[in-house]
This record gives sequence, C-alpha cells and structure tokens, in this order.
Amino acid sequence: MAITKDPFEELKKAPYPLYVAPRPYSFDLNEDMVGMIRAEFNADAVSSKLAEAIKGKKKADIAAAASVLFKELGNAWMQKTIQLGEEYSDRTIEVVLESVDRQGNQFMVWPHVPQRFIEIAYLGTQAFLKVPITLNNMEALEYRIPQCALFGAIKEKCGDEVANLMTCKDYCLSALDTVCKHQETEVITSMPKNTAADGYCEFLLKKL
Repeated sequence: MAITKDPFEELKKAPYPLYVAPRPYSFDLNEDMVGMIRAEFNADAVSSKLAEAIKGKKKADIAAAASVLFKELGNAWMQKTIQLGEEYSDRTIEVVLESVDRQGNQFMVWPHVPQRFIEIAYLGTQAFLKVPITLNNMEALEYRIPQCALFGAIKEKCGDEVANLMTCKDYCLSALDTVCKHQETEVITSMPKNTAADGYCEFLLKKL
C-alpha cells in the first residue's frame, strides 16, 4: 500500500534549536596580538637599543650596560606579552584554565600557563613557528631557541665580539622571572646552553 502522507511532515515544520558557538575556537595565536608584540620587541628594535646603550663605552663597561638594558627590556617584553595574552586569549590556554576550574587542581597551572606565555613571547619576536619544548612536568620546564633572531641582529649591529658576550641572556632570563612572578610560582631559572658556544640557547625553569 503506497504511503500518501509524509509521517514527518508536521515534525519538519516545528522549529528546533541550533547551537551557535559564541566565537570560533582557535588554537592559533591572534594575529593582532602577535603584531603588537613584534612591533615593539622585534629583534631589530631591541638590538638598536643595545647599540645605542653601549655606544662609545669601553669594552669593560659594555657587559654591565647591556645587562641593565636587557633586564629592563626583558621584564617589559613579558609584561606586554602577559597583558596581551590575557586580552587575546586562545583556545590552548582556555583548555588548561577550564580544566583547573572543573577539577579545582591549581597545580595544573604550572607549567602549562607559563609555557603558553613563553611561547607567545617568542613566537611574537622570532622567525620560527614553534618553540621547541624539551621538558614539561610538575618539576621543570625546559625549552630551546634555535637560530635566535636577536642574536643575529646584535651581531649585525654591534659585531661578533659583543654578540658573543651573550648579554642577551638577561633579556630572556628577566622575562622568565617576570612570568613566574606573575603566576606566583617560585622557580630557579638558568641557561645551560647558549648560542655563542652551542649554536642554540636552552633555558631551564626548575620549580622550588
């Protein structure tokens, strides 16, 4: 017997709710945020400030002057990164924070939240697309910076001798101290490897 009436006809006419995400989920960094970090803290801008700071100084005074400059710039660099990272939140950090809220486990904040700010800071100022994380656990966070754009810019503007002093380590170490203080996490920071001697920089954060 042929069916003359669609049994779902009335159901099809009924309205049904359509879920619409409040905003698209993205695990990529916001391009405007990256642009703002890069505009202020790109390798050319930072190395130019170094060149100006050490201009006319004796060799014995260069390291001290560079260290003071890089500590100030490193703090400013990470402060800006944290500010923008919180304003332009991405799905990667949101997943971590949602897990903390659901499980009430504040220990999850370390090392994932500091790591994300570190990634934002470097991806906003370097040429590579991923920060090589070599260690990530409840006791330590370790990462490497290959082919550092800042080291290259310092060599170009200030010469090999100044670059090989590796005073730029204070730039990164100061930034790490800043992000850890922001997260109220006590750590010991160090740089076991450096570009001048090893071809890449390696940074280690050990939680106390």
